[in-house]
Amino acid sequence: MQRKLPSVVFVVVAAIGLGMVSVVGRSEDEAAKGRFEIVADDAADRIRERVQQHIALLIATSSFLEATDNAVSRDAFRKFVTNLNLTDQFRGLQGIGFARLLRKGSDGAVTAELRKNYGIDRQVWPETQEDYRAAIVLLEPIDARNEAALGYDMFSETTRREAMLRVMATGEIQASGVVQLVQEITTEKQAGFLVYLPQKAVGLRTPDAPAFEGFVYAPFRAGDLHEAALGTRNSLPIVVETRDTSDGADDLLFKSPDFDTYAETAIYSVTRMLQVGGRTWTINIHETPGFRSSIRNFYSFVVSLISILLATTMALAVRWFIQSLDNAHKLHAVSEQTIKAKDLMLQEMKHRIKNSIARILAISRQTAATSGSLGEYNETFAARLQSMASAQDMLTRSTWQRADLKALLAQELEQVAGALSDRWSISGEPIELDERTTQALGLTFHELTTNSLKYGAGAADDGRIAISWRVRGSGRKRQLEITWAETGVTVSGQPNRQGFGTRLIDANIRGDLGGSIDRDFMPDGLTVRMTVPLA
Repeated sequence: MQRKLPSVVFVVVAAIGLGMVSVVGRSEDEAAKGRFEIVADDAADRIRERVQQHIALLIATSSFLEATDNAVSRDAFRKFVTNLNLTDQFRGLQGIGFARLLRKGSDGAVTAELRKNYGIDRQVWPETQEDYRAAIVLLEPIDARNEAALGYDMFSETTRREAMLRVMATGEIQASGVVQLVQEITTEKQAGFLVYLPQKAVGLRTPDAPAFEGFVYAPFRAGDLHEAALGTRNSLPIVVETRDTSDGADDLLFKSPDFDTYAETAIYSVTRMLQVGGRTWTINIHETPGFRSSIRNFYSFVVSLISILLATTMALAVRWFIQSLDNAHKLHAVSEQTIKAKDLMLQEMKHRIKNSIARILAISRQTAATSGSLGEYNETFAARLQSMASAQDMLTRSTWQRADLKALLAQELEQVAGALSDRWSISGEPIELDERTTQALGLTFHELTTNSLKYGAGAADDGRIAISWRVRGSGRKRQLEITWAETGVTVSGQPNRQGFGTRLIDANIRGDLGGSIDRDFMPDGLTVRMTVPLA
């Protein structure tokens, strides 16, 4: 369960973070929707303001004509319109003009006026069955497009005529439905519309004369108007489709180039309605990838990142805490093992000290028995004590070095050397022992040597010790077989109980090295056979 706890903590914290991300994400979506509606309102307002600015020019033009009793010359009209700087400041407005309203059959007056104003000989066109005509007699600024429209009877076309009839009925500004301007003389054509302002007749007039002198009007290219309103400078990250939906109509005025593409993947969509000269424009607006890239769920990302980091940190903290507890338990176990090892080591030290003292006493007695003088005794005894120290030093070095088996045996047997050195023999091939085997066999040889010195061949006058070994098997199955044979000593049989030394030997051979040991007690000696794995 403890191993799963970090994962559980991570999942729980991550789930809480996921819930927070969901809440923040919904809030961001609502905020993004609100921002998009603000952008959409801005776009609709730009279009509305653009149209209103253009209509304001028509009102100013109407006032200018009225101030001159509708008798303004073409030159004065041209200067007035030129000073308005339509081309640079009012893109989308094709021009400002005046269409004279007259009864059918009075076309000659229009032809004369066109000849006077523009030096062209042009009849009113096209032919019509209507009782009235509304022929264009002034249109500025003059260019190839606008010149093509001079003399055109706008009353002859249904959409334009309906707008002018509404002007005559209401006396207010009216816009036409969607038309193609007669100025569209190139291959690059756009949808258009016209805005009309009534110009009332002044002075005396005949009873059958119309109440209006004509119409101040402006032709608009819808594409240029929208592009100027939405613009490339400070452009909005949206696409727009504008339709004239007045009186059940559904005529396209303008559509952004990528509108259909973005509409398929649009997340946000709004519709705005504009009233333009008595007409209803429906504007459909979608966002572009530019808008979506600017409103990516930044805060959701931040919250999710923090949640993941927090979940990971808490999971790691729990894992480290569990590891700390586990390490504490392991440390406690190691401490317990250390205490047990310490107790065993103290017992071993106690036993070895006793053995060392016994050795020293035995060496002292043997040295005294074979020494002719006190000086000889001191010299021989000191040499044997030094041999014991050298043996211990070799065992100490074996902690980090490999030891030679023969040297290890010789070191231990040297403690019984001197006059007895001719009573033991060593035979076997060169064998290098690792640290563990060296320590175990060193202790074993030490105990065997000590026992021999106290009870065996080392204590007998005619006793002899023969040690031999051989290697059996190959590879990882190699085994070292050691034979320790003592002769020349009377043995009364196998002892009834085992002393500490015997138990220590068994622990080294069987427990530590995983080997086996056999003891053969004979009337004239003892043979010990030990088999251990050889690394």
